[in-house]
Amino acid sequence: MSDEEILTVVRERCASILKVDPSRVTEDARLREDLEADSLDLAELHVTLEDEWGPLPREALADVRTVGDVLERARELAAERLG
Repeated sequence: MSDEEILTVVRERCASILKVDPSRVTEDARLREDLEADSLDLAELHVTLEDEWGPLPREALADVRTVGDVLERARELAAERLG
């Protein structure tokens, strides 16, 4: 999976879960402050990433603050799971 494909997946999933325009889902956008994510949104994002790349440890997204943080985790998962 290319970096562009990972970015597209994360952007689409974040926009859908958070009910925001995909153009607002930039790497420096803060999940809670800029995109108004709450803990349930973050849990749903966790499940969505698991659906895409397989099981994640519960703490995998514990310290994410920005969309860029989510992208980094998604890149790591894609590399681990998809080679």
